[in-house]
Amino acid sequence: MTGTAPCPFPFPEGPDARPPREYEELLGRPGLPLVMLSNGSEALLVARHAEVKAVLSDDRFSRASFAGRPMFARTPESLALATSDPPVHTRRRRAVLHAFTARRARRQTPWLRALAGDLLDELETRAQPVDLVNAFTVPFALNAITEMLGVPADDRSQLRPLVDRMMSTTRFTREEVAAAHREAGDYFAGLVAAREAEIAAGEAGDDLLTELLAAPEAERLSREEIAVFGAGLLMAGYETTGNQLAICALTVLLDPALAGRLRADPDALAPAVEEMLRWSSLVATGGAPHVATEDVRLGETLVRAGQVVVPLTDAANRDPAVFADPGRFVPDREENPHVAFGHGRHFCLGAHLARAELQVGLGALLHRLPDLALAVPAGELVWRRGMFIRGLMELPVRWPVVRDRPV
Repeated sequence: MTGTAPCPFPFPEGPDARPPREYEELLGRPGLPLVMLSNGSEALLVARHAEVKAVLSDDRFSRASFAGRPMFARTPESLALATSDPPVHTRRRRAVLHAFTARRARRQTPWLRALAGDLLDELETRAQPVDLVNAFTVPFALNAITEMLGVPADDRSQLRPLVDRMMSTTRFTREEVAAAHREAGDYFAGLVAAREAEIAAGEAGDDLLTELLAAPEAERLSREEIAVFGAGLLMAGYETTGNQLAICALTVLLDPALAGRLRADPDALAPAVEEMLRWSSLVATGGAPHVATEDVRLGETLVRAGQVVVPLTDAANRDPAVFADPGRFVPDREENPHVAFGHGRHFCLGAHLARAELQVGLGALLHRLPDLALAVPAGELVWRRGMFIRGLMELPVRWPVVRDRPV
């Protein structure tokens, strides 16, 4: 990151769950370094915790104004919240916020525990080694969000490959990505139409799409917006949480002492998960580009109107001005104001549900399979490439088989 020409961004992904090594250098430099995005646009990188929070919460930084091709292959039209600004963003978010409260996440916890138990029942019948990604972390997150959306169980397997393509940066061709968007859009448009017919027939269900269609007219989103929300929540709710859960599982598999501690003290699970969220790097593209709509000062730098900035939440989570010994994983870290779920108006809508899924899923693994271990050396694990969200292609595990386990 030296010299006068802007360096390419995003930076190369690392070999494990940690963010690119360049982030540490960014945090030690003054100002906002200039980089060249993959679409040919120049941008300023924002790495420090306070300045990242400022970009994410200040209305003078607009996501909707970024006119260049996104750094990832999804279209702006497919993202009801991520690429919109107030007042459109405010209206859309308000319409669905009731479904993602902390209270609602708590009410879903018993169902999540039952889901985890069912998946582990099935996992234990498989020949070892077992891929934990495909046998547990992905179906756990996928079933959780599709159940909320009211997607029929028989349809869930066809949606997963669509999400893989929609969340691609370079792994799939632009034609494949576009085709997946069309197919997902058609699917959710059809599902919304089916829910409308059920409401008209007096047979309304209790899924989120039905709730949105039955909202008071003054607050109701359009059919098109509800269909887009369905596809967007599927992407965000399964892709991010499923991959983060796999990273959490890997973290405890690599640290048997930590695993034992979390089994012995259930209260230690929540802060440990928060530290896993802070310490790991999930966003392969760095962050969503924002455009300054007027001159704004960020720290020592005056960002001019029209300039593009990219806030790096994964870098902010390693800011030594906020986190003591930020490169060290501290499972009982007391002060942990991480921004893994974003901040301000773009704080992750499903943060409460994601936390519940991560805690329930990881807790179920720890207690159901106390001797779970990696089936390959950690250095042989293959990480996903060319995707918006980082994660493991597979997580092979094994465990001692206990005969005649008491019921």
